Amino acid sequence: MELRKEIESLALWYIPAFFVMLMVSAIFTGYFKQLIEYGSVSVGTPIALVQILGQFISNIDNFVVGIWLYLQSKKEGGRTLLWFLFGMVAHFFAAVLYIGLKILDNQQSYNNALKKDAQ
Repeated sequence: MELRKEIESLALWYIPAFFVMLMVSAIFTGYFKQLIEYGSVSVGTPIALVQILGQFISNIDNFVVGIWLYLQSKKEGGRTLLWFLFGMVAHFFAAVLYIGLKILDNQQSYNNALKKDAQ
């Protein structure tokens, strides 16, 4: 049941991050809409900073998956940077693939233990 706890930990981090991303994206969309409507963009407006912050926050769910995969692979002695980057790029596909590989490894370990006991 350890795998279940690990997936639950991902869900506990992912769900709030997803809702934060939705709320902040809505706020930034309203902010940019207001800037465009009223033409209030001036030289002093840190529009690039706001865009960068908005881009970061809109990808926070990718960071959560990447960090979760990093921590999981670190626990098992895997390639942490590879799984982090794969999580950032492939998102849920990377998490599903990691979990599938973990189940496969556990099954192979179990089968090997059975073969050893049978001999």
